Amino acid sequence: MQSKKLELIEKMEQKGFTIPEAAEKIEFDPQLLELYLAKDTYPVPKRILEKLAGAVNG
Repeated sequence: MQSKKLELIEKMEQKGFTIPEAAEKIEFDPQLLELYLAKDTYPVPKRILEKLAGAVNG
């Protein structure tokens, strides 16, 4: 799970996605998403990772 989180963060950075932009795309609170996407060991719920991956890849 941790590696998926870091991969997703890297993809967002490569595509120039900011956390507020990503949060808007998945209709999620930007402050909470920023906490989830901190580069730490805290896990991100699977449903949020899936929505975010869809927004970044789509």
